[in-house]
Order: sequence, then C-alpha cells, then structure tokens
Amino acid sequence: RHQTIEEHFAFWDADKYATLKALSSIKTLTGELSILKDTLGLTDADFIRFHSEERSYLDSLKNPPPRELLQIRYVEVLDELAERRSEWELAREAGNQALTNVPAGDLSQISAALSQARIRVDSAYAKLQNAEAFTAHTEMQLQIEERWEIGGDAYNQYKQEASLRQYRVALDDLERLVVMRLFELSKLSLSGTGQIGKALQRRSDAIRNALNRYNVQAAKLNPPRPQLSWKDITEYSFLGEFDLLRQSRSDIRELNWTKPAH
Repeated sequence: RHQTIEEHFAFWDADKYATLKALSSIKTLTGELSILKDTLGLTDADFIRFHSEERSYLDSLKNPPPRELLQIRYVEVLDELAERRSEWELAREAGNQALTNVPAGDLSQISAALSQARIRVDSAYAKLQNAEAFTAHTEMQLQIEERWEIGGDAYNQYKQEASLRQYRVALDDLERLVVMRLFELSKLSLSGTGQIGKALQRRSDAIRNALNRYNVQAAKLNPPRPQLSWKDITEYSFLGEFDLLRQSRSDIRELNWTKPAH
C-alpha cells in the first residue's frame, strides 16, 4: 500500500511538472509570436491565409491543372483523328483496287473481294466518325472555335507539353514529397541544421523512389534536364534553396509562407 501511494504521488508530480512545462512553453511561444507579428507586420488572419495557401499549393501538385491536361489530350486526339482519316483513305483506295487481281467472270471471288473491301471501308469510316465526334467534344470542352492545325503554333506548343508531361509528373511528385518534409522539419525547428539529412533519411524510401523517377524522365528530354542526387535533396534547408522549383509548373519561392521568417 505504501508503494502504491508513493507511485501515485510520483506520477502526480510528473504530470504536474509536464503541465507546468507546457504552460511555460505556451507563455514563451505566445510572447515570441507576438514579437514576430509586430516585426513582420502580420495578423492572425495572415497565418490562416498562409495555411490555406500552403494546403492549396500542395494539393495542386497531386494533379496537373485540368485545362492543361485537356489541351495535351486534344493534341493526342488530333493525332488520332489524322491517323483514322489516313486509314479510311487507304481503305477506300484499296476498295477501288479490290478487283484488280480477281479473274474476270469468277463471281465468287468478285463477291468475296467486294465484301472484304466493304467491311474494311465501313470499319475505317466508323472509327473516323468516332474520332471526329470525340474531337468535337474535346473542342467544345476547351471552347475552341477553330480546329488547331497539325504543325501550327498551338499544336506544337502542346505537343511539346505532351512530351514534358511525364517529366512534370515526376517532378511534381518529388517536389511535393520534399516540400512536405521541409515543412515538417520547420515545425520541429530542425530546418537549417545538420539534423535535416538524418531526418530525411528516416523517411527516405518515398523520396528516393521519386528521385529515381525524376532522373529517368529528366534524361529522356531534349535537351535533358539536370540530374539530381540524394545529396542535393538532403542539403535543401528551406524553399529559397530549392532550385528545382524553377523548373516546376509554378515558382512559389517569393510567397510569404515559403520563407523561413514566416
């Protein structure tokens, strides 16, 4: 019984000490926050806005902008339409030549050749109609009044975007993982210290995999994008040093919520 009482008061003292320490930390941090708000000219509303902007930015990295994806898809649709039209024209030409090698008067072979030619033409035309309908539907979604010309400026722009798409997906994934980790470290007051490398390594698998995917896609481009190493990633201490963002879809380095002081 005596031991139980001693343990009770020992735990009570520990809980009381933890509570007092927490209250002291809150008081200290509240004072520091007040000084920072006055120094940086911030209000409570700014912190709410920073949090909202940070969340929106990280969410935006999960998927490319819908309109950009649709424009890239439109280029692919135009290529498919051109291919279907070419197939239909070849089928018509073959149909016109269907009886060239058929012996005159052989009705069974004539019938079989004409039937095969008709099936090929009908199939090619059905595919062409589907491609036309899908192209028109995509143009309606993008509000395109005049169809892009293959080889034209708009077409070439998004043809290039299509070739960069996989690279950007890999880049955004890598950026998202590293930026989220940097924010976690900043909340632990580890950013800018020698502990950042160790902290990243503890959860390194996802970042390493994303880094490998990025380097594979970067090497495929013409000209190739710079390769990144694990050492490059672990040396980033805050977003101002994250030069990779310069090649991303958007540059966020000048936004207030990305700066160490904020």
